[in-house]
Amino acid sequence: MSNQGAPQPPPQPNAAGAAARTGTPPVGFGPGSSPLTQIRPQPLSRTSTPSTSAAVASASPAPSDAVPGNSRSPFASQPAPFHPSPSPAPPAPPAQGSQSSSPHPPRPQPPLAGRVTSPLAYTAASPPATNMYGSTMPIQARPPQQQQLYQQPQQQQPQQQQYQQNIGYPTSVPPTSAPQQAWSPPPASVPATAQASGQVYGQATVSSSTSSRRRLYPEQMATAYSSPPQPSSQQLPPHQQQNKQQHQLPPHPQGALPSYSGAPPSSPPGQAATNQNTAGLGGFFVPGAAPPAISQPQTVSGLPPMPPVSGAGIQAAYPAAPMVQQPGYVAPMQPQMGDVTQQFSQMGLGPNPQDYQVSVLGGKPQLSMLNDEPPSIKLPPNTTCVPTSYAICHPSHKRSTLNAVPKTDKLLKKTKLPFGLVITPFKTQQQGDDLIPTVTEIVRCRRCRTYINPFIVFVEGGRRWKCNMCGLSNDVPLYFDYDSATQMQKDRWKRADLNHAVVEFIAPAEYMVRPPMPPVYVFIIDVSYAAVQLGAPEVIGQAILSSLDRIPNSDGRTKVAFIAIDSALHFFQIRADSAEPHQFVINDLDDVFLPAPKDLLLNLSECRAGIEALLSRLGSMFKSNHSVGNALCPAIQSAQKLLGNLGGKVIAMLASPPTVGEGKIELRAEGKDLGTPRESDLLRPQNNWYKNLAAECSRVQIAFDTIFFGQQPMDIATLSGLARHTGGSQFYYPSFMATYKPEVERFTQEFSNHLGAQVGLEAVLRIRASKGLRMTSYYGNFFLRSLDLLALPNVTPNHSYAVEVELEENLTTPVVFFQTALLHTTSYGERRIRVSTLALPTTDNIHTVFHKADQIAIASLLSKKAVDRALVAKLEDAREALQHKALEIIGAFKTECTQSSSGATTQLQIPRTLQLLPFLALASLKHTSLRSGNNVPPAIRMTAINFILTLPAEQGVQPYTVPRLYSLHDLPAEAGYPDEQTGITVLPPSLGLSAEALSPYGMYLLHDGHDIFLWIGREVNPALSQSLFNVHDVRTIPSGGINIPDFSSGSDKPAKGLELNFQVNNIIRRLNDLCHNLWAPVIYVCKEDSDTHLRLMLSQRLLDDMVPGAPSYQQFLNQLRDKINRGSF
Repeated sequence: MSNQGAPQPPPQPNAAGAAARTGTPPVGFGPGSSPLTQIRPQPLSRTSTPSTSAAVASASPAPSDAVPGNSRSPFASQPAPFHPSPSPAPPAPPAQGSQSSSPHPPRPQPPLAGRVTSPLAYTAASPPATNMYGSTMPIQARPPQQQQLYQQPQQQQPQQQQYQQNIGYPTSVPPTSAPQQAWSPPPASVPATAQASGQVYGQATVSSSTSSRRRLYPEQMATAYSSPPQPSSQQLPPHQQQNKQQHQLPPHPQGALPSYSGAPPSSPPGQAATNQNTAGLGGFFVPGAAPPAISQPQTVSGLPPMPPVSGAGIQAAYPAAPMVQQPGYVAPMQPQMGDVTQQFSQMGLGPNPQDYQVSVLGGKPQLSMLNDEPPSIKLPPNTTCVPTSYAICHPSHKRSTLNAVPKTDKLLKKTKLPFGLVITPFKTQQQGDDLIPTVTEIVRCRRCRTYINPFIVFVEGGRRWKCNMCGLSNDVPLYFDYDSATQMQKDRWKRADLNHAVVEFIAPAEYMVRPPMPPVYVFIIDVSYAAVQLGAPEVIGQAILSSLDRIPNSDGRTKVAFIAIDSALHFFQIRADSAEPHQFVINDLDDVFLPAPKDLLLNLSECRAGIEALLSRLGSMFKSNHSVGNALCPAIQSAQKLLGNLGGKVIAMLASPPTVGEGKIELRAEGKDLGTPRESDLLRPQNNWYKNLAAECSRVQIAFDTIFFGQQPMDIATLSGLARHTGGSQFYYPSFMATYKPEVERFTQEFSNHLGAQVGLEAVLRIRASKGLRMTSYYGNFFLRSLDLLALPNVTPNHSYAVEVELEENLTTPVVFFQTALLHTTSYGERRIRVSTLALPTTDNIHTVFHKADQIAIASLLSKKAVDRALVAKLEDAREALQHKALEIIGAFKTECTQSSSGATTQLQIPRTLQLLPFLALASLKHTSLRSGNNVPPAIRMTAINFILTLPAEQGVQPYTVPRLYSLHDLPAEAGYPDEQTGITVLPPSLGLSAEALSPYGMYLLHDGHDIFLWIGREVNPALSQSLFNVHDVRTIPSGGINIPDFSSGSDKPAKGLELNFQVNNIIRRLNDLCHNLWAPVIYVCKEDSDTHLRLMLSQRLLDDMVPGAPSYQQFLNQLRDKINRGSF
């Protein structure tokens, strides 16, 4: 590509600049040069038209102080003489008013020092562009190992010959209306493609007051300030052609899309290279350069071709390239400031009005914002190694409180925002979710053990990959490009681990300490007098019997065992060749032993007949039992011995407190302490026996689930340590009785869903982060084995874990990463690793930090921290800490980001992304887990705390903390019917949680996940009850728990006259699906003039209104405003 016969410019005083113009490789391209060497733009000489000029980027390595009076500028503009080169077009006549027709006009003077006065000058809301090395330098060179490739001739596809080299810069003065003069070099022999182009050489006006400091922008912004079309390398004068070829690099195979750092692409020989821009320079952009065509993947030396780009998701993630200026195109007037700002915003690089909206706190909260997506994660160009729309981790898997991470701990503390993650590592797939791809080969970093992901960088021609966590270069396995089994070439760019942020690796044998164990379930069933009075043994037996087919047993290895407890232990032995169960009763509980160690664990498939016989007789076997004891502790020790070599899950179902063994519980007086400071003592365990036992069981892969029945005090605060420290679950049914059908159906369905879940066995969870970040605190149900390793004997689907992150040192990279790896055994015996990688940009702008904050993740993290504090400190301390944090965040934004930074204000302002944060804080204060007053029993509060700790962010915030309220009397026509495109049931618009929304002639449905309230006004239209219940008289509908009948009989069309019944049932099913069917809510009919207790339960969920012990939303805002004005935060 070099022009050896072209005339050379006269020598320059600067040796480095002269070397660049005489063919010597510039700094940054020679052996041993730094990959961060700056490449400085070289302005062209002026033409005969005094009102126009042009600048072409050059690879001059002149020092930064080469520009007089501007020693801080990273660029140095070296004047260069003008030498015309041959061209097929005849010279155009000079423009009128031209002062000189000489082919060698005087050199332009270097621009004066000073601030850029162009309307395109950089603002605080538009941070400088960064690159994959974390530097904000305008142009970077490639790593040294790639420099030898730049001497190879590069060819372009014919489709790319239409692109022009727009290397104009922002100017301080718009171009005048004077006609532009087309430059025409003397005719000479040039390629035919160049002769046919007929390009016009446009020139941009540069003011003498323009600073030499240049800002770099991504390629999509070229149209915002590009100069008129520039000539190709064949049409430039000889010395400009040579300089241009020296500093230009081959284009990336996908143009403006994310690139690798491997060998540059090449095209088939024989094609003219008419568009050699710098798009392949690791993603570093020369302003005005047109990108190559992205529709033509090219061959890369040492790398397979990149995949074609298609799909709406990729177009949204990577904006399209600018329009190509056709030959003869005359540049229009430069855009005004408003147009430029709009273009910047549309390209995701400027202050997008949607991203920086500020709201005034007041009025009714817009609860529809809870359904909005979190603030967008805008990564710098070329962050991913492959252009893909799946590189951004979905928030349902991992969600950060800040989608723009502060670079310094000082900035983070100034915002008062919490920094952490809410992780759901074992999320189940819902309708409309993308399947998680599986990968059979595992590739990890040798130093930090990070799994390969879409954010690594290929170097050395694709032979090595650079870890995005620690920066170590690792060898690329041969099977990335070649399949030895089929002896076929493979396309590495289609690998799932390079395209998806969430993948599952199939682990080989080295990831197994022992062969995969089968799923094992041990049922401990309370058959004491208290349980028999509730009818629990019979209901439990029938629930297990109906769920046997749902228990994971695809390979026939699942084992089960049954232990009944009262004041003794009852073991059941069932042989494969017999359907008659045998019972062993152990009364000596001081030294627990197993009566038949080999026959107590039953194969679910082989002993199915005997198991069914036992479960069907369970209620009748103990219906006359009058024993009031509870031998839970000896039963747990027996289960520990039974599962010592296998591991498994122990499900304890209790209706009375443990009274026998080391862990027996003394009942505490609960009623008189409720609502007092002593209530916090009721949330602490009486002893540490269960916690210590859980820690021992966690080491041998034994997990516990606890289920409680009835209203008898059982000190759930002490027993909850079993599930909390082994990764288990906890359920409580205070209204359970065998004769109360709605509660029985709730338990049966929830228990069946829980047994049928595809749990992960023998699991460990590890979280890795970029340098400078450290995990400090964890929240959830687990056993912390080390600082970054969570032990999960059984990982329950959709269980969530929160982690707080702190900055150990200042962040210097433009992007930080978090990677979560869950090593587990599937229920069918396969060892797998589910890996999720989250990339977050860094910033030093406090406005960006606030406007990129995720209020859902913040509310989830703060609520988990609050309930955890309530367990170790006091309830009042937890409430005050939660309220104080909301106060700090609003006050910090007022101080740092608003005009009323000091003094009193009548209105509180907050970013739109945090508009609901005060409301969510108030909702947590009013929730059962933290609600003040003397009407929340400790058992109910502990169950609510357990759900807050384990629910994902989306489900924990809504509906569990913030219910959904819908009006049924004016449902839209499409509500309750499947969407035509997605097939998902359409939900009606939600209403505000206030009594003002309840009309006396209306019918409303309130859903909080665990319960459903059907509010019926006193003047409701009888046609509504007819269409919903098939009952004309509303007075005949009883208050309390009911079941809404389904008159459609499973049909996809409603029965005639019962359309509302069809719609409501579909809406309820959709709401339960959004909660992953964790609950089977009971429907309570609450009439306007019905039971006071039901109306109180409903009013406690209307969060806008004032309730005893908690203010209304408007009162809460007034309290926050008064404290902020007084500076008491």
